[in-house]
Amino acid sequence: MKKIVGILAAAALIATSVFAADVSAQVRIAGDIFAYDGTTIKTDKDGKKTAAGSFKMLRAATQSQPYWTPYITLSTSTDEAGASVLFTTGGDGTTDIGIERSNVWFKPLDFLTIKAGFQEYNMNQETIDWTTISANHADSFGYGILYAQDAIAVNAFLGTGNNGWLFQDAVAGYGTTEDPAVAQVKDIYVNGSYEADFGKISAMFEFQGKGGEYVDATGYSWALKTPTTPATQTSSAVAAQFEAKAGEAAYVKGFHAQTITFGAGYKNTIDNLTFWADVVGTSKAAISDKEKAFIAGDFAQWSKKDENKDKSDKQKENDYYKQAGLFFNKDNKSEDIFGLTVDGFVQYDMDALTLKGYVKYEIANFNNKYQNKDGEWKDSLTAYNNMSLGLKFRADYKLDNGITLYGYFGSNNLLRKEYKNPDGKIDNWDNYDAVFVSTIKAGATGSVGILSWETYLQFDTGANVIKATERKDNNQYDKVKVTMPVTLTVAF
Repeated sequence: MKKIVGILAAAALIATSVFAADVSAQVRIAGDIFAYDGTTIKTDKDGKKTAAGSFKMLRAATQSQPYWTPYITLSTSTDEAGASVLFTTGGDGTTDIGIERSNVWFKPLDFLTIKAGFQEYNMNQETIDWTTISANHADSFGYGILYAQDAIAVNAFLGTGNNGWLFQDAVAGYGTTEDPAVAQVKDIYVNGSYEADFGKISAMFEFQGKGGEYVDATGYSWALKTPTTPATQTSSAVAAQFEAKAGEAAYVKGFHAQTITFGAGYKNTIDNLTFWADVVGTSKAAISDKEKAFIAGDFAQWSKKDENKDKSDKQKENDYYKQAGLFFNKDNKSEDIFGLTVDGFVQYDMDALTLKGYVKYEIANFNNKYQNKDGEWKDSLTAYNNMSLGLKFRADYKLDNGITLYGYFGSNNLLRKEYKNPDGKIDNWDNYDAVFVSTIKAGATGSVGILSWETYLQFDTGANVIKATERKDNNQYDKVKVTMPVTLTVAF
């Protein structure tokens, strides 16, 4: 660690003396004054598991430093070119420092900027806690071009990923020309805006090819050697076949469907009020039966993770398909998906008071269907988390002594559903109940000299703590965590 710090210090000294770089650093220590965990599981002498509260007091640790509060930042720029690099740690007690993000840019013309390295794009972004990634968001390594003149700005971004490729053919990706399930084109993103007295209007378009990380255990794919998978087989059945051939199988890890995203937004500030709204549509393409077999290995590995292994086959498939951007009908045939996201933000400033609110409404698939207790397939927008409603609110009040008091409420999905206690025979979406999941905070921020601090009381509701197969009643997952974190930061 001392060697790393010495190297960074020497680099900072050279940078400031030779290249006139800007150098900033900070130390951030985080912990908890106390923590009550209502989700701790207690097992009695008969093996019955129930939720029981546990209490802990005083904790301090190296805090994970996200990109927006890095340990060390080096940057330099002129009117024609510039560069920056961010150093962070992994957190959770980790002390190793590594490069989080880096990029360079130059301007061949006054109105044109060319960028290389890590980049981030968005039409609009909420500023309550900055954690919401809208459907119109893109962030990755790659190459970008910015045209900005007068009231018009246009960004074009070619996302490659870190050490990745924007384009590769089947031979480059597989060593074969047979049905590839890896991305041909990784990510192309374009957005533009026009700003005038009436506000700013924005639009965006993004194309992402189907793909994932190719995991080759044999030099050739089991899925591509296997005859086309019968359309009537479920992914669980295909995954079982994969497991039987695990010693000779290859597969695509982290598969995602070919996706086209497009949207428009509006933002304005009127006196003390700032607001914006975005509307974004998403189209995800169906995959072939052979590609379904090809991702069976990823599904099999995903199903064995602790957070997934106790789910029913139907729940596993639904959850996996959703994160992969896939939907299968009653005949286990892949179908196209069309989704819609509408989100909006408002901020009001009045003297020492600041109020912020954010709402996000999403329909994952307009063609969604579910199977009821009688085995019938029904059209339903509301079946098992297909529809979500997120809400965030924060109020800040700054006192004369420099301390700011704040209150916060956040829920990623007020419409969230959790799996109930199954009857052992029927496996369908009627076995799901709504669960109120939220985070509530009341806290304060301030400073003592060069040290800034933050502490707050936090309540987390709706934790899912008992496995579905072990619940004896339907309220076992609705438990609360109460913590009082504290963060101490010195920037220099």
